[in-house]
Amino acid sequence: MERDEILHWFEEHPDAVHGDAREILTRCERSVRRHAREDAWMAAKHYVERRRHAEGATGGMHASEAYVAHEVCHQLANELASHEPHPGAGDEDHLAGGPVKAAIDGKGWEVLASWILEVAREEEHKTWLEITRYTDRLARELIKKHHLSDDCSLDHSKCFGDVAARISQILEADFERHAFPC
Repeated sequence: MERDEILHWFEEHPDAVHGDAREILTRCERSVRRHAREDAWMAAKHYVERRRHAEGATGGMHASEAYVAHEVCHQLANELASHEPHPGAGDEDHLAGGPVKAAIDGKGWEVLASWILEVAREEEHKTWLEITRYTDRLARELIKKHHLSDDCSLDHSKCFGDVAARISQILEADFERHAFPC
């Protein structure tokens, strides 16, 4: 159902909405989009976190920090592309928020719930594409910002696994900042 159809339904059923239907729908859409973006960034953070814990400190060969950053970011972007989350039935309350649900009566909420999930899926998909593109090109920024070395000598380089774990921790914090910007 499209936004205009929902507004039309609320006009035909004024007892199903407590307040201005257009205002409530606008507030609902803003909330759904914000929560869908937050959920996508946090899903990416949790994926990286699970991956880091599953791998543990793998050690491995020595490599420059810059090389590891490029490899980890590129590999994570490829993995994230196939792990896109999808909002499902039951997520509507979380996505829309309590005040919106309180302003809509039973049948109105049923009408609104499917639209909420459509909007959330669209926003999460758009955000997930943004996350994968962002992750893939993030290495250069990490190298500059965290002063990662491109030295390959055995005396100055570190084990791949140790650097990969550090990069993953940086990504986790970065994804959380994207989920909840100030």
